[in-house]
Amino acid sequence: MRKFQAFLFHMSLRTKLTLSFIAVTVLSLTVMAVGYTVKSSDVILKNASETSLGLVRMGNQSLDSSLAGIEQSAINMHLDEDLFQFFNTENLRLRDITDDSDRKITRILQKYFPSSEDMFSVNLVTREYTFGETPSFWIPKKDYSLSNIYKIGTESRSSTTWIPTYNLLEQFYWAAPSEKDQYVFTGTRLMNFAMVRNNILIQMKKSMERPILVVNFQESMFRHALEESLNVEGSYYHMFTPEGAVLSSSELAGDPAEISREWIARAISKKSGTEYITLGGQKLVVCFDTMKTTGWLSAVFIPYKNLQRTLPDMFDYTLYSMVIITLISVAVAALLSGRITLPLIKLLRGINRSGDGHFNTYIESAGTKELNIIIHKFNQMNESIHTLIEENYKAKMKELEAELKALNFQFNPHFLYNTLNIINYLAIENKQSLISKMLVELSEMLEYTAKSPGKVIFSEDLNYLKNYVFIMSRRFEGKFAVTYEIDPKLEGHWVPKFFLQPFIENALVHALEDREQGGLIHVTGQIDGTGRIFTVTDNGKGMPPETIARVLEIREDSGAAASIGIQNVNHRIKLLYGQAFGVDIRSELNAGTTVILRLPLDKAESGLRHLE
Repeated sequence: MRKFQAFLFHMSLRTKLTLSFIAVTVLSLTVMAVGYTVKSSDVILKNASETSLGLVRMGNQSLDSSLAGIEQSAINMHLDEDLFQFFNTENLRLRDITDDSDRKITRILQKYFPSSEDMFSVNLVTREYTFGETPSFWIPKKDYSLSNIYKIGTESRSSTTWIPTYNLLEQFYWAAPSEKDQYVFTGTRLMNFAMVRNNILIQMKKSMERPILVVNFQESMFRHALEESLNVEGSYYHMFTPEGAVLSSSELAGDPAEISREWIARAISKKSGTEYITLGGQKLVVCFDTMKTTGWLSAVFIPYKNLQRTLPDMFDYTLYSMVIITLISVAVAALLSGRITLPLIKLLRGINRSGDGHFNTYIESAGTKELNIIIHKFNQMNESIHTLIEENYKAKMKELEAELKALNFQFNPHFLYNTLNIINYLAIENKQSLISKMLVELSEMLEYTAKSPGKVIFSEDLNYLKNYVFIMSRRFEGKFAVTYEIDPKLEGHWVPKFFLQPFIENALVHALEDREQGGLIHVTGQIDGTGRIFTVTDNGKGMPPETIARVLEIREDSGAAASIGIQNVNHRIKLLYGQAFGVDIRSELNAGTTVILRLPLDKAESGLRHLE
């Protein structure tokens, strides 16, 4: 006992609360289990009975639906023009009835009454001949009018009359082999055919013979409709007419004679319900329902003991419930303690994320008042740090923007542009067309130069380059030629302003300075998987590696003051797109030079506007 008390003493508060909660829960369940077992059995038995009754009703509804469909098809067939013309004769006996006419009527019947698993046959019967299929030759082609069914059909003028189950062979043959007994039930009515012509209903004359419609259903149709309701072992069904005649019974059914006509009449008057009865010393639950189309009664008899066996074992159910609720109790206890620790875990995760540089981390308030204050202060600290980082980033971007403007600001030639216009007018007056054209090209270059610095549409920069080449080709006439191989898709992309011109100028001034003629410069532009690649290749004297390194060197103090040249272009590309892009030069002495410019894809919006 002392050891147990010591064990309880050293337990944590969370463990004690959990065990106490479980003990109270189990004790409460044990007290309630006895009463629950007794009271719930009756409720479950009632629900099981209601379920069986529902299945019986569904079976009857299925039968009613099928039989109502027969009635509707018969109504529709009244207005069949082909049947009207065939039977609209003063003396049907004199008509030459052939196999072809029989097949024709059979096809019409199949149109209105498609064959199904439960339907045995459909016939139109006259005094002299039976039209339609005769399965197994059990329905006579002649003398059908001598049967009681024909008499009932002639008296059914307003609706279909349903005839209870009978042996089809015994109806027409005195000696019927027992192995060929075929039980059916029948719907029959008199068919008064008519037709509509010019919106006028034309009916058969009273003197003309009206055939009767005979639709035979197999007795197994009842079994198919009610077999789902026999879901309890030992249960069976009977179907009765209001007069107490048996229509159908399942294989395990008891003697229907034990069921009194008084009970059948009472059940039909109640139409539907559940009752407890005793037959042969056995207590049964009876679920019954009456068909609307025929008034026949469907009754399923369920042994009460077998129905009880379908109930769950209440002891097992209670045990399982206790286990489940105990597990739920443990989960609830863990949840309550978690309400204290979970906010601390969230706070720790937030601190770790902030340590990794994610200062936009926000933690939802949770837990006690003290923890809420700590979380609130943590969120405020992160928000302040995030604001400072954004302000610092904006300041850095402004510095980069200022540096870019400084790198491009060296060209501000508005005064030169105006002066060249005046010179151009003088050249035109003196009929110096070549000078005028060169001045126009130079003016366009200067106008382009005066535009905003930064990134421009490549087509504009390429036009500037071509103007520059035209002027230089007049200056060094015959010394060089420039060819272009540009992918048209590049013309709608952004590029740094003047990013190709310095390399053409470098090739003319340095690479081809010793040539009098034969200089070649080839400019290419294409798109590949890494972005855009431009090349400027010449056949000049080339340069050693140390010269290449000096040309590409970017010094921190040269960015703003350097002229528009190779260093400038390389510097601007890296500022705009990052260190992964820029200029690469490949050259050897006396073997020419190839300049490679790598830029990322940078599609311009609408391909027309300048980046301000």
